[in-house]
Amino acid sequence: MRNSKLSNQLDLLLLLSDTRGYTIAELCERINISRRNLYYLFDFLREAGFVLFKKGDLYHIDRRSPFFAQLLKTIQFSDNEMRTIYNLLLMAGTGSEVVNQLRHKLDNAYNFSVNVNSPQHRHILNNVKLISTAILNKRMVRIVGYSSPHSQTVSDRIVEPFFLMNNNQDIRCYELKTKMNKTFRINRMERVEMVDTPWLYEDQHRQIFTDLFMFSGEERMRIKLRLGQLSRNLFLEEYPQSFNYLSPIDDNHWLLDIEVSDYRGIGRFVLGLLSDIQIIENDKFTTFIRSQLLHHLEKLETT
Repeated sequence: MRNSKLSNQLDLLLLLSDTRGYTIAELCERINISRRNLYYLFDFLREAGFVLFKKGDLYHIDRRSPFFAQLLKTIQFSDNEMRTIYNLLLMAGTGSEVVNQLRHKLDNAYNFSVNVNSPQHRHILNNVKLISTAILNKRMVRIVGYSSPHSQTVSDRIVEPFFLMNNNQDIRCYELKTKMNKTFRINRMERVEMVDTPWLYEDQHRQIFTDLFMFSGEERMRIKLRLGQLSRNLFLEEYPQSFNYLSPIDDNHWLLDIEVSDYRGIGRFVLGLLSDIQIIENDKFTTFIRSQLLHHLEKLETT
């Protein structure tokens, strides 16, 4: 009986994954179940986080449902990830036949080599290789002729590089002069020189963190929220990749346990659904929400 129920659930999931859709009658006939049992299966899919759409008489599952988003994230590489792999294969040289075959296959699929042979790309790739070596050996480097758009200057920087970011376009470093962690764009460097000095400030290295709401910073702030059914469903629809941050409390409530780098992203969501959300953990976030509410009340009073 249990296997039969599971088989029906899987069969229905496969059918509804077809975006052309099926009518109630077609689904019942294909799975060989009653309408009543079909509606039970619909409820099961909704509770599992699938977004069920009806267009006319046809039903199908939205591919943006949390399950599919998580599945694709697990098994599929993004274009940026594939470009990073290709760059790493380039850096490995031509001494391995396996590496050459992989590079050739990726180039056939993505046509990466169109830009690879340009002087600018070769220059950036050489800088990336030297920085990668410095990170591996925990050595300082001198960034020569760095063009900063903020200070509108061109200067040399002595840094401890420790993390390549954004498809090897940026490098996270600890700068000795300012005693700060900074992110440098590799294409703004005239060249990179290895310094024969080991890291001295490894305990000060801080990677930048980008949260679910696309706010970035060095600090991670943990927040726990109790979501009702409405806020939980809307959160998953707006942020399908948040599926792993949610766990059931009871039949009608879910725990959202998440780290953020700024309160504004999660705060916008909480303020919009305050009657359906309870802050369980993070007093500073509670203070932030209170201050936002007072600010909005004051604005209303002055209008």
